[in-house]
Amino acid sequence: MKKLMRTILLSFIGLLVLGGAGYWFVQDFFADDGGEISKVAEEIEEREVSAETTDTTQTKKSVDKADADMDEERVQIYLHQMTHQKIVADKKRGSVEMSEENITNMLKIVKENYDYYEHSDFYEQTLLAWQDGDFSKAVSVHNTIWNWHNGTVGRATGLMTAEQEEEYVADHFR
Repeated sequence: MKKLMRTILLSFIGLLVLGGAGYWFVQDFFADDGGEISKVAEEIEEREVSAETTDTTQTKKSVDKADADMDEERVQIYLHQMTHQKIVADKKRGSVEMSEENITNMLKIVKENYDYYEHSDFYEQTLLAWQDGDFSKAVSVHNTIWNWHNGTVGRATGLMTAEQEEEYVADHFR
């Protein structure tokens, strides 16, 4: 009887070890480094770095008023990158200044495409709050978009202090 119990216990432990190793292998094999949003952000950054090398006067990203035909994914990327100015996260890819001009331009784009975007209400409510100076939901906005794009790194954990934000703005936009 003791031998049977020991065999069952060792078999159970062996299965746990194999299961854990299998889970680790699958996670490592199929994991990417940030989901779709990171890939798109990297592509945008690469394009902008090459544009900056040809035009040294451009030092910050902004949202062009003429982008009324902006697709929804790009709207999400821009909103996501705008939140980087307000949120704390272990990793951030890309940044768009959360300026009055950018907020106004994004709001115009969302309103122009309201019937075509799946999450128009979310974008409009977010941008209207930002236009009124209410950034209290920036963490939620960041993580919502992050989740839509299957983010795996850089989840927002809180809002920056005023000092942290000043430093971020100085480092990325000035």
